[in-house]
Amino acid sequence: MTHGVALLADVTGRDLIVALARPGDAPGEHRVLPGSTSLELEAGLKSVLAELDADVLVGAAVAAAGPEIDGAVTLTSTGLTVSLTWLRHVLRTPRVYLVNDFTACAMGAPKVAEAALGVIHPGKAARNAAIAVLGPDIGLGVAGLAPLRGDGWLAVPSEGGHMDFCPVEAREAPIFSAVRARHGEVSAERLLSKEGLSDIHCALVGDGDPLVAPENDNVIIELARAGDAQAREAISIFSGLLGGFAGDMTLVFAARGGVFLNSPLLEAIGGLLDREAFVRRYRTKGRMSPYLAEVPVFSMPGRPALLGLSSLFSPSDMRYAASDVKFLDC
Repeated sequence: MTHGVALLADVTGRDLIVALARPGDAPGEHRVLPGSTSLELEAGLKSVLAELDADVLVGAAVAAAGPEIDGAVTLTSTGLTVSLTWLRHVLRTPRVYLVNDFTACAMGAPKVAEAALGVIHPGKAARNAAIAVLGPDIGLGVAGLAPLRGDGWLAVPSEGGHMDFCPVEAREAPIFSAVRARHGEVSAERLLSKEGLSDIHCALVGDGDPLVAPENDNVIIELARAGDAQAREAISIFSGLLGGFAGDMTLVFAARGGVFLNSPLLEAIGGLLDREAFVRRYRTKGRMSPYLAEVPVFSMPGRPALLGLSSLFSPSDMRYAASDVKFLDC
């Protein structure tokens, strides 16, 4: 008997993003459901299952925003834990994959059509070379992809968003001091995230006072669109810091195949991104500056994590339904 679809899900900490895909094919249209608690996640997953005929499901692949350790992911932003055991119980199948969200995003990057990519920093991607995938949003996702001999890719998980961060340009120094006063530490994610953009703006308007309440990132973007000078400066500083971090990750992963940025926050910022500041900081790497000058940086729209999850299934998986009593890929 031939069965039909795999369930693909991205758990962000706020939402549950779900799509279905025939094994071997790209996912169909995704839907966004509430997903901030285990009860919401369970309800969302079961609502999708309820729409499927019996024995149509072949398995599931789930990405979640945190490190995968021993079959479980604890979401960095909320502390909610998603485990293979729990997912198998909810989905009633042993065939479940669980990966870090940016590991899935990296797996999906080679599948995104070249025409869909935007160019932030021009260059020539080297063939058969590693790539890096980054995304500032609720947190700061990082992953790499290394080419395998012959064909295919090896995903390289990373928690690089939590590495220590330091200022390079004079205008960045007071921002770091203000963020350190507010949070006690300064990681890359502290600045390169929705909260980070708010803190950068707050440091500018509040002159570093940790008691000044930050504005929402959406408010800052709207202020910048309206011409507010401090909001525009906040986005410019954010752009430069992102460029510097992208350059660092290019060096870490030897990402001569290019750097891919995927982020709803960057999509919201859109044309307000200060590309000059991004490129300046991206290339400022001392003796390695010529190395960076040749590596392109792309903006990658949409949900490549779902594309990456779909690659975990092949047409041969349609031989077994999720309800079959057969432990596969576990």
